[in-house]
Amino acid sequence: MPIRPVILCGGSGTRLWPLSTALRPKQFQPLAGPVSMLEQTALRVAAPAGGGANPPAFSPPLIVGSLNNRELIQSCLGDCELILEPVARNSAPAIAAAVAMADDDELLLVLPADHRIGDVAAFHKAISAAVGPATDGQIVTFGIQPVHPATAYGYIEAGGGDTPVRPVLRFVEKPDAETARGYLETGRFYWNAGIFLFQAGAMARALERCAPEVLTQARLALGEARGGVRVLDKEAFSQAPSISIDYAVMEPLSAEGQVSVVPVDMDWSDLGDHDALYEAMARTPDNLARGPVRTRETEACSLYSDGPHLAVIGVKDLAVIACREAVLVTHRSRAQEVRHMAEAARGFGFADLLPEATRSRVRDWVFDRMLPVWDRHGWDDTHGGFREDLTLDTPSQEHAQVRRVRVQARQIYAFSHAHILGWSGAGRDRAAQGLDYLLTRAWQPGLGFAHRLDRTGRIVDGRADTYDHAFVLTAMAWAHRAGVAFDFDHWTGQVLETLDTRLATGFGGYRDSDAPESGLRANPHMHLLEACLALYEARREPHWLARAQAIVELFERYFFDPVHDCVIEHFTGTWQPDPERANRIEPGHAYEWAVLLARFERHSGRDLTSWVRRLIAGADRIGRDRRTGFAYNCVAPDGTPIDGGRRLWPQTEMLRARLVVPGVTGLDQADALIAALFDTYLGDAGPGLWIDEYDADGKAKSDAVPASIVYHLMTAFAPVIDPARA
Repeated sequence: MPIRPVILCGGSGTRLWPLSTALRPKQFQPLAGPVSMLEQTALRVAAPAGGGANPPAFSPPLIVGSLNNRELIQSCLGDCELILEPVARNSAPAIAAAVAMADDDELLLVLPADHRIGDVAAFHKAISAAVGPATDGQIVTFGIQPVHPATAYGYIEAGGGDTPVRPVLRFVEKPDAETARGYLETGRFYWNAGIFLFQAGAMARALERCAPEVLTQARLALGEARGGVRVLDKEAFSQAPSISIDYAVMEPLSAEGQVSVVPVDMDWSDLGDHDALYEAMARTPDNLARGPVRTRETEACSLYSDGPHLAVIGVKDLAVIACREAVLVTHRSRAQEVRHMAEAARGFGFADLLPEATRSRVRDWVFDRMLPVWDRHGWDDTHGGFREDLTLDTPSQEHAQVRRVRVQARQIYAFSHAHILGWSGAGRDRAAQGLDYLLTRAWQPGLGFAHRLDRTGRIVDGRADTYDHAFVLTAMAWAHRAGVAFDFDHWTGQVLETLDTRLATGFGGYRDSDAPESGLRANPHMHLLEACLALYEARREPHWLARAQAIVELFERYFFDPVHDCVIEHFTGTWQPDPERANRIEPGHAYEWAVLLARFERHSGRDLTSWVRRLIAGADRIGRDRRTGFAYNCVAPDGTPIDGGRRLWPQTEMLRARLVVPGVTGLDQADALIAALFDTYLGDAGPGLWIDEYDADGKAKSDAVPASIVYHLMTAFAPVIDPARA
């Protein structure tokens, strides 16, 4: 019976950051040859195998990887059998899912996708030696002959004599340098490569004994599917313990003599960090250099650039990695620490670099002032629904007589995000109340969500509006992430049907509404882009990113004004700029578009840096009051104010842009802007409230505090509170 390779393709290779990122992990890059690590691994176990008198025969591989990387896997291997994990749960659940798909007597060879093996014939010979004991029910691992006292690998202690297959006495964790030297002196210790050969039935029995919950949840997540592409059930798989196969099975069984090891010297490296990459791939005594790199009096350095000219002079033993997203400079001996920088970089933007005093001030205001006020006074306990506004002097009073759907959706988002950020209040419960109100009061079967309701919850304007539906999708994405229970697939499907059947133009994009006189604007599309990105981040389903891509293409084709580096807001029926309103530029929207394009770039890998920087620079150049630094509501292309008022929301969008792309202005400007907001808009109002707008003379224009601005404050301040959950 041929051996079935099971290639584990998860992980993001954080110790190789920024060369390896979540968007393109190391297994999908050609680090050790002309093709990706995944492709090299698959070729290594392609039938027929060579080497030795009885080379092993392999059947087509089974790939276990992240749902996020489905397209990357298929771009490397084409049509292949896949198990896709909706969440990462370590190696034991991944292997358990593969075991659950196999016949009991099938031999499975489990191997990582991102290792380098220089001597493939030696690898095949070791596999052939392992077939016998694996067929007899042993779980066999492969121990790499150590060539130096490594501290980055775990070790396997083998018993027995000088035989091809030996009993495993124990698995040990990564040692310190002195312990590692002692291991090498004994001759009994081998590096643990994480490669295993076993019968599926043997591993299933081992899991049932040692980690039964892992196997149970993997089976539930797999369901009845066999073959093709299988996406594991998220709810079931999330409940599997996150544990490695070493901890779950190998260590307990080795104590009982049920695990064997085949020692092998096959020129192996896990390419786990920049030092390992240098040691494995350096071809000269001086440096490992890739890309446009020039050196002078430089020794033993790992140097890489994916575009910028990299010049290195007079240094030794460094890794200098220049990528579009980031640049790393570290001593090679400290390459293991790179993962900490990679983890810090996972957050969107650079708000974590703000002074702690600023971050604490923002956190305290949002958690202890704003959210409690809007939780207590912003919900109508009599009729249900979120209030449209509060008043500065008496927060319990409301000016507006209506309930706009977009405001209901924005508040659902805000309280959902508050829960995710760790607010101790009842954020999820309030979001659930809001979503229930929205679905039961505002939904019109076959027509979409209504535009406005009165205070009692009766529909008073039933038109379907694109802007409203965009925010409903955003609300659903964040409510889903917060754990609010509702039929996500049904309701997002209903919104998409409304957009595609009642609001689509037929020539790209969407009309403002289904009213006969409806026009075309860029702004609803901006919020649709925001919604699609939020939904993609919530579920990682490719069709949301595809919809986002379509909106980005509209921006590139129609919405961006390359002369003034701004956004064209209004259009005629064929996406031609409306000549009557062509000179109206809203700086706040330029900042919003910049942030959303940067988010799309992060997920898609498309280079949108030029658009992002030009939007921010353009808004800064023509859109701000030079006396205060605050953004105007609306200006002409030459910077002349058309509406010289300064609402709060453009200032929050300017802040978001400075936090996401600080290279345009510097983080010091973000810190100064936060201080200015507290000195004016937030400081001139009562606790948890704000001045919505100042006129051209710096006077407050109204005592109404719109609920819609809670959304803007949450999106601006969430990165400051917790960049990883923003």
